[in-house]
Amino acid sequence: MRFYSGIFNLSNLATEKNIIAGILTTPLGWFLTVTYGGVWNIGAMIALALATAFDWISGIQAARKDYTYASAYGLQGIMRTVVVISLPAFGSILDRLFMLPNILFFMFWGGILVHTLTSFTANSVRAGWDRWIPNWVIDAVKSEINAKINRSRERLPTPGANPEDKIAK
Repeated sequence: MRFYSGIFNLSNLATEKNIIAGILTTPLGWFLTVTYGGVWNIGAMIALALATAFDWISGIQAARKDYTYASAYGLQGIMRTVVVISLPAFGSILDRLFMLPNILFFMFWGGILVHTLTSFTANSVRAGWDRWIPNWVIDAVKSEINAKINRSRERLPTPGANPEDKIAK
């Protein structure tokens, strides 16, 4: 029984640092639950946050590659992301108001997730990472790839960059 004594010893868990961390994170957990709903909704939002991070990383790399990296466009992206991340919260609140079983939350979430993954794929192609993406996926998002290339052509090159080196000609 000596082997098991350390497993059930709560003194290792109830340390001052862990108690303070629990107290500090409780409001965050409460906020996420009130805003987005239960544990499945929060898990879905974590997946959406990761997809959004992948989209941002690939978008930044693509913009650096074609010399269209601009802070003004990035600031618009931040505001757009705040609105997009808020839409499922709005759906969750409406679901509770109308006593619906997460229908509006997942409608917003699903549409935004598909759009974000489409954008991530298109940015990845622009960044030159297309060798890791199946051709059928690239074919499925071809119109988004073309739209992103056209938008990047309309933006001015990054100051100090050599526009002759611009990839998306």
